[in-house]
Amino acid sequence: MPDLVCWKCGASLKEVPRPITRHSTCLECYAELHCCRMCKSYDTRYIGKCSDERADTVPIKDNANFCEWFEPRPDAFASAEDEAARSAGADLKALFGDGETPGDSDEQ
Repeated sequence: MPDLVCWKCGASLKEVPRPITRHSTCLECYAELHCCRMCKSYDTRYIGKCSDERADTVPIKDNANFCEWFEPRPDAFASAEDEAARSAGADLKALFGDGETPGDSDEQ
């Protein structure tokens, strides 16, 4: 398994005992680790922000929970700037589409 990093601060979780339980926290920022934001099934494209149909809805995605389908993901950390840029990019694509229209290039 690739090295895990904290979903909140990006610190390495090499020293955190495995398996990650409801009581596990980041040694740097003390964020709870057994939470939706740290899970492979966390996906903001879904209404409940979880792609696993078996999981119950968890109202607060960054608090520890009892989800039995929890599986940590190594790429859980995303800075607020990264998330804002991705969201803005997705909004622009939805508004204007993916491709250029003919005649939009600078070459003449």
